[in-house]
Order: sequence, then structure tokens, then C-alpha cells
Amino acid sequence: MSAWRLLPQDATSMHAPIGLRLIDDLTGKEPRGSVSASLEIKDGADWLPTRIEAVVTPSKVVAYPGLGRQFDTTQPPQHYRVVLDVKHYIPSYRTTDDGVEFDAPPYNDVSPPVPATSSPIDTVLLPAVDYPFSAAISVLHGVVQDVAGDPVADVLVQEGLRERVITDTRGAFSLPLRWVNEGVPTVIDATDIRNGRIGAINVTLPAALTQNQTITVA
Repeated sequence: MSAWRLLPQDATSMHAPIGLRLIDDLTGKEPRGSVSASLEIKDGADWLPTRIEAVVTPSKVVAYPGLGRQFDTTQPPQHYRVVLDVKHYIPSYRTTDDGVEFDAPPYNDVSPPVPATSSPIDTVLLPAVDYPFSAAISVLHGVVQDVAGDPVADVLVQEGLRERVITDTRGAFSLPLRWVNEGVPTVIDATDIRNGRIGAINVTLPAALTQNQTITVA
């Protein structure tokens, strides 16, 4: 019986120009929901979809191994962005961007990528309206709108510096309030970072939990 032996010239290298470690902002752990990601490439002023699939590890790291591997390493890096779709969550980057942008430098077995990726990037995921909150957590439900009454997506909704969520495409949010005392007026802030608008309301628990709240940003 013959035995196979790997020769040095037969070895290939595989690099990933980006790795996103997904973290549940409420628990600090891995997200509970299913994870999917789409990769888009920059073409002039446009973003075009690709058919390149991500690898999602058991520890919820999203990566693209092999991206940038090519024969001619004198070519400039290509610019990409990852758009995440994670059940029960909205990625924190949504307050400012539509995806996580990065460059994929060319490389091959002779020339490694420059710069080389060292470790995954922590990517925080905030609870969406369908997040499975514990029954022990008080949750404030509401919507963010503009002065015309239209819903506003991608708005950061916060209770001080302790709790935060992001509105979805309907302007809706579900904000956990783990450290708010009942009977004490509490300020809830809404910040539309993309358009430079802000708004706020005062709520008092537990009454505020029984009705949908509206925050107007201007």
C-alpha cells in the first residue's frame, strides 16, 4: 500500500481578511439566534452583491477565509462590506453604517497578505423587538418617529449609559430596564446619529410598561 506525503510546494495558505466575533450586548455572550451574512463589493460609488458565503464558527465568528487569494498580488486590495442578519438582534453598526467595511489584500502561497488579520473584531448585537427577554426583566416597548410622524430606523434608544437598543425598519424598539426603580421618573433618549436628530421622553414604571411609547426625534 502506498502512503501519501505532502511536499512543501504542495502546501497552500488560507487567510481571512476579516473575522467578526458576535456578542449579545445584554448578556455579553454568544447570540442565541441564527446567523447569516451577505458580502458586498465596492464598485465605484455602488455596492454590488457577491455570491461568496461566510463561514460561521460554532462560537459565532463570521469569517471569509480565502478572500483575496489570487495569482497576481500586485493588484490593489478590494473593498468589501459584511451585512449581518441575526435573528433577535440588530447589529450596533446600524446606527452609523449599513455594514462592516474592510479591505481584502491580495495574497498567495508566496506572498502573504499585508496587513494580515490578527484576531476577530468584536461585533456587538443589540436586542430587537423579538428578543426573548427573561420574564423577570421589565421591557419598555415603543416607536421612534420624526416630526412628520414617519417611523425612523437605526435610532439608538438608551436609558442612561446602562441599557441600549436600536430601532428596526418600522421604528420599533423593545428596551430592557433592569436597573430602573418603580415610581421614579426615568429619561429615555433617542439619538438618530445618521441624521443628527435627538428626542427624549420621561417614563415611570410600572405604568409605562403597559402601553406603547412614542419618541419624536427632531
